[in-house]
Amino acid sequence: MAPVFSRRFTLRTLFVAGLFPRFSAASDTPTQAVLVRKDEGERLKIGGSVFDFKLKKNQTGGQLAFAEAVISVGTLGAPPHLHRTFDEICYVLEGTVQVWVEGEVVTLQSGDVHLRPKGKMHTFWNAGKTPAKCLEISMPGGHEDYLRDLSQVLAKGTRPQPEDFA
Repeated sequence: MAPVFSRRFTLRTLFVAGLFPRFSAASDTPTQAVLVRKDEGERLKIGGSVFDFKLKKNQTGGQLAFAEAVISVGTLGAPPHLHRTFDEICYVLEGTVQVWVEGEVVTLQSGDVHLRPKGKMHTFWNAGKTPAKCLEISMPGGHEDYLRDLSQVLAKGTRPQPEDFA
């Protein structure tokens, strides 16, 4: 007959052996609730797009950034690029957005969600006849810092240079 181990014994053994995930209140875990009203947040204009950041990394313990984006008709959201440190999620609220990820194009309509994992070359654009409105989530947060720098460079009417982001 096989030995019978208690649930507590089994969990403790797995934990000590490093085979059970450790759950803790890490220092980067948000410690308080955050409320951002519809007319609040940081607005960034980049080309034909406007990003209203509702939650930034400093509000979420670095875990994510959350923005409402409006992409003008016919506007390329960004040239083909990839992210080395974060994933992006796009949830379309209004309009039509097309996304290219490493050779595959998908069309997103209202209610569709799309994950762009880190390390995957991608781009996106408004392929509809009306402005597209999306919710953009970056995990972990921090992408808003780059977009802020980019919007400041573009506002000066200059072409972005690597030193602008050092």
